Amino acid sequence: MPDQSPVEATRRRLTGKRADTVLKLGAATVEVLGEVGYSELTVPLVAAKAGLARATAYIYFSSKEHLVAEVYWRRLTTATPPANDSPEMIERVVSVLRYLALNVADEPEFAAAVTQALLSNDSDVEQLRFQISREIHRLLVAAVGSEGSSRDVGLLELVYTGAMVRAGMGHLSYGEVADQLEAAARQILA
Repeated sequence: MPDQSPVEATRRRLTGKRADTVLKLGAATVEVLGEVGYSELTVPLVAAKAGLARATAYIYFSSKEHLVAEVYWRRLTTATPPANDSPEMIERVVSVLRYLALNVADEPEFAAAVTQALLSNDSDVEQLRFQISREIHRLLVAAVGSEGSSRDVGLLELVYTGAMVRAGMGHLSYGEVADQLEAAARQILA
């Protein structure tokens, strides 16, 4: 599988001006979400906010779900998780899970949009779901290190996914999710 850098998740490899266009559209997506919410978000609204033609936006993104999933994926792959070189596996894992859970906690409209977008059946989102899943897996494998098993990582991924869906549906705050993920990780890795 070819390596995909954070400017290559859209439908084509991006450099220079094209990469800047995608970044502009991403920033505009978050702004528009804050203004109108997910239900009213449209690709043309985002294009207008970014100062671009709607046709330009559709060159890169097939849907609002694709836009939102792309922004989340970029954040996940470009942000630096808090450094944690603890000798204790559980502390490293808890640090990663808290980082992942709180990544969108301060942006409720964006957080809810991410949940809805990632659950869509858009084929472009499907590819991004795979990339997001791969990044989460990579972070958890690094945190578990040689002390844990692939079963542990799989269980942590499953718990994380379920917790994020519950938060995205409004059943829990992202802070509560982080606390519950910590409790679950301590049980799984005990």
